[in-house]
Amino acid sequence: MKKVVSTASCVMALSALLAGCGSSPDGEPSGAASVQHRAVSSTAQPAPASTSKSAQAGDAAQAATAASESQPARTGAAEVSPAPAVGWYAVPIGQVYGDLAVIAGIDPEGARLRITVRVEVRNREGWIASHRWAAAWFTPATGALQPAGSLPAQTQRTYAGPVHLEFSSGFPSGFVPVPVTVQVGGKPAAKWPSGIPTYGSLVNPESLPPGSWDNVILGQVGNWIWVALKGPKDPPFFPHAWPITWGFRTWDRLVAFDVVTGQAVEYAIPRSYGYGSWVDMVTPNDVLPSFAREGNRVYVAVGEWVGCFPAVPEAAGAPTVVRAASPVRVAASGSYVAQEGRAALADLAADERQAAEFLASYWDMEMGAHVPGVPPLSAYQTGKMRAWNQELAILNHGDLPPDLLWSLFFPFPAGSQSDAERQQMGRAILNMLQSRLQADAYGVLALTPKQVVAQFHGNPPIALPGYVIRNHLYVPAS
Repeated sequence: MKKVVSTASCVMALSALLAGCGSSPDGEPSGAASVQHRAVSSTAQPAPASTSKSAQAGDAAQAATAASESQPARTGAAEVSPAPAVGWYAVPIGQVYGDLAVIAGIDPEGARLRITVRVEVRNREGWIASHRWAAAWFTPATGALQPAGSLPAQTQRTYAGPVHLEFSSGFPSGFVPVPVTVQVGGKPAAKWPSGIPTYGSLVNPESLPPGSWDNVILGQVGNWIWVALKGPKDPPFFPHAWPITWGFRTWDRLVAFDVVTGQAVEYAIPRSYGYGSWVDMVTPNDVLPSFAREGNRVYVAVGEWVGCFPAVPEAAGAPTVVRAASPVRVAASGSYVAQEGRAALADLAADERQAAEFLASYWDMEMGAHVPGVPPLSAYQTGKMRAWNQELAILNHGDLPPDLLWSLFFPFPAGSQSDAERQQMGRAILNMLQSRLQADAYGVLALTPKQVVAQFHGNPPIALPGYVIRNHLYVPAS
């Protein structure tokens, strides 16, 4: 089976949703389903005004520190259990809850972490029928995950402190970084380092400023804020990537930033493998990374990973930006990674096949022929059949199937056979989407069959995967 294709209507719903709480309610549909994937089973007060920028930031940071220190301290095992080593730990939620799961909360309790898991529940047509929530215990030292029962539906905890990232409300130009300013209690703070670029997603229709989708404050410890950033800068196949304009970035960097000194420490975030950890965490952010502090450590959960880092980075006297080591301490199961890799290639192959079938049907009908093995275009026109590339949302909003983007960004080893297969299918799909035949198939211009055929002098204009050209028609290759 295939994963669900989203549409621009999903973006509008989720955009409004994120502006409210950052998590979708149970039972919300994810958009028109044309293909389906298999579903395996502390707020501080603003600082008083001061006479200088550094004083403003320092006063606010002190207020935030006081607020943080006023919170109850953890007791019992949490006080005596050693913290895990700094780095990332793969959490096997995919093996326990299926690959439509994502971590949506984290609470450290000594040697174990209590995590909240959010799982999409889909019906047979691929629509999101509901979400279910579950609690589990995760032990970083061993990588073991122990389910701890179900949870009621809930909204995700997010940062509500005095520090804010301010972005321009205008759409960014191309894929260049977007400027950001840091404010504490509405007053200017230290300057964000230019060596750590921030990006902005071209979400359409517009809701939040673009940079707000790709850069989020997770938590604060004294003067330090912890910020999750998305990347990469460019989509795959750039500069020949259209219509991949947004929805391709995922959380790839974690930054600790001192709002007084401007010091920053950057950690890399490893890619998750499961589809749920992709579709729920790319723009428009159905789920955000989770943050928690315990003693001298902070924990960040992103997708299928939990990271452990020093609450206050040791960065004094270092350059403005320190790129710190963030090793993988516990890796994901090899069999699980291979399973998801096969699923990613299968999804991409299905996307390629469906797109080619629709274009073959369109051309053959314009030629006035019905070719055995090629569905009639009337089946698409009446809704009996659906193809993701017949959706005008691609042309109007750059809205592509999330499973396609997940597949294009799956972390296959560079140069591997799987990577080569992904590259070949991805280029074939983009070639179809960028073709004049696809533009005509959208039906934006009311062209007669004769006009369509005349544009290409009666010859099929592009090669389609899985088809050969005979007598000026697309015919299944086998």
